[in-house]
Amino acid sequence: MRRLEAFTLATFLELHPTHVTVMMHQTRYHIPLSEEEHALLQLLQEEPLVLLPVSRDRSYLLLDRLASDPMVLEELNDFEGAADSSV
Repeated sequence: MRRLEAFTLATFLELHPTHVTVMMHQTRYHIPLSEEEHALLQLLQEEPLVLLPVSRDRSYLLLDRLASDPMVLEELNDFEGAADSSV
């Protein structure tokens, strides 16, 4: 399995048929989407604040790799377990 590359988080602004508009560091970027990414973002667009993982060169989303990366899954498990913690 390929290791997840370095990425940055962008604020989801607008969904279009072929791309998503995101905001990073007060600048808007238009990132092309696959059909699967578009379907997922349709579900998420009603949320008040969504941060999306974007490649460092801002040319594509990293949703597919993020969902299968073992390090990310471990972080998510730790995060979910923290909700049960008294701290």
